[in-house]
Amino acid sequence: MLRLLDRYLFKEILSPFLVGVLILTFLILLQQLLILTEWVVTKGISLVTVTEIFIKILPSFFLLTIPMAVTFASILAFHRLSSDRELIALSAAGIGFFKMLKPVMVFAIFAALLTFLMGTLAATWETGSLKSVGKKMLKERIGIGLDAGRFTEIFPGLMIYADSMPNATEIEHVFIYDGRSSQMPQIIAAKKGRLINEKDSIGLSLEEGRIHLHKDQVDQTISFSSYIIKMSMPLLSSSPAKNEDQSRQQMARHKTVAFATASFLLCLTGAAFGGMTRTGGRFGPIVSGIALILFYYSLQNVGNYFFPFNSRFPEIAVWTPNMILIPVTFFLLFQRCKKKI
Repeated sequence: MLRLLDRYLFKEILSPFLVGVLILTFLILLQQLLILTEWVVTKGISLVTVTEIFIKILPSFFLLTIPMAVTFASILAFHRLSSDRELIALSAAGIGFFKMLKPVMVFAIFAALLTFLMGTLAATWETGSLKSVGKKMLKERIGIGLDAGRFTEIFPGLMIYADSMPNATEIEHVFIYDGRSSQMPQIIAAKKGRLINEKDSIGLSLEEGRIHLHKDQVDQTISFSSYIIKMSMPLLSSSPAKNEDQSRQQMARHKTVAFATASFLLCLTGAAFGGMTRTGGRFGPIVSGIALILFYYSLQNVGNYFFPFNSRFPEIAVWTPNMILIPVTFFLLFQRCKKKI
């Protein structure tokens, strides 16, 4: 009977979990999907490149949605069992809440491992293949990050403003601040320009403009009919310093493990919380799930406020919610196991 009950409870959690992952991921990705669609329609980026980007960013979103989905799933499953008096029937048959935790523990471990896998993929792709896809996209349409009417730094050290863009490569009434050389920064104004894309470099071809220089306390102005700014592809990576890069990788590992731990804890917390409530109707579990998720991420924001990335111990920020959630989880489980019905 216990094996049959274990399979039953596991399925009760699995179904809402899968639905929750799909719905929550879609809602979070909706804005990104609109941006990717705009790139294909208006910027001319190939569908293959956009699809590759979409696949690469999915793990980072699953890292957020899996803990949310497992919370809703466990609350929904045990709230239904409680409201339908199935927990009372099982208790009358001699099966207490503690024995029901076995399939919940299995599912919690499954969710934690899945979260850890998504976090590992997100960290790996963010530092490697996603950057290469970004370079590929930049080579396809270098004007993808340039919007008319606002300043944009699409090249490291080059702040560009274009009053209008007749198409994806042509710009008009251009203003550029070139700060690549701290010894001699330049301000460039041109009537029009064109984004160029060559084998090993990309850049700007400007026409009918002026270059304003400031060097050795002397201001100079140079007029030109044609002027080309080129950037070699290796320079476009603009990678951070080695120590900063290592710190980011270490933080990514802490974040992965912390979210995996959160998936485990939230599954158990949701089961205890859902099993303790019978009222609330159809929307009661949803409200409870939202409240629990908001509680968790509010704690994370508190941790980020007191321990930002540039602080001495930034890893405390990602572990703050779990340090508070662990005693809360044990308290709710103890209270629910102590309850006779």
